[in-house]
Parts: sequence; structure tokens; C-alpha cells
Amino acid sequence: MRKGPYFVIQAVLSLFITTMIWYMSINFLDVAVNTEELSGTLLSPFIVLLIGGVFYLALTIVYIIIGAKRLDDWRPWVIAVNIVIHIVMFGLGFLTSTLFAAFSIAYFGGPQLLQ
Repeated sequence: MRKGPYFVIQAVLSLFITTMIWYMSINFLDVAVNTEELSGTLLSPFIVLLIGGVFYLALTIVYIIIGAKRLDDWRPWVIAVNIVIHIVMFGLGFLTSTLFAAFSIAYFGGPQLLQ
């Protein structure tokens, strides 16, 4: 596989996964804030985000390992590009999930936290 398609696929998958991680955190925060039973639990939205972040970090490492074996003309700088892509997509995932949450509020009555 060439580097261009590899990086594009990585960026798209990273954006999708981070959007879902952030959206689940927003949704869980809404449930935790609006439900009395969950207000005293240890499952805060920050722990949900932490679990998602650990999953995302593991995915990044696996993606680097797969890239090292599958890419034509692999070089060590590819690792730095992978990390930069994942950091940028983590931030864009937050923006995308906020937009997705706003649409879900408007059309489906989604997370009430952002209203």
C-alpha cells in the first residue's frame, strides 16, 4: 500500500472513532447529570472518556504496527505522521461530535446537556 491512501484511511477511521468516543462521553454525561441513581457512581464521563482514550491509543499503536508491515517504503517518520494525524483527529472528533449532538438535539431529542 502506498502512503497516501494509508494516511487518508487512517484519518477517516480516526475521525469516526473519536467522534463516537466524544459523543458517548457527552451522552453519558447527560445521563449522569439527569439521573439521580448515577450521580454518585464512579463511572463519571471523564472515566468513560479515559477508557475511550485508552482504546484510541491502542488503536493508534496497532495502526502503526500494521502500517510498518503493509506500507511500501516504510520509514520511521511515518510514526510521527501517524501520531500527528491521531492528535488532530482527536480534536476534530470533539468538534464533529458536538455538531452531531446538536443535530441529534434538534431532530431526535438527543443529549439534553447541550441544550
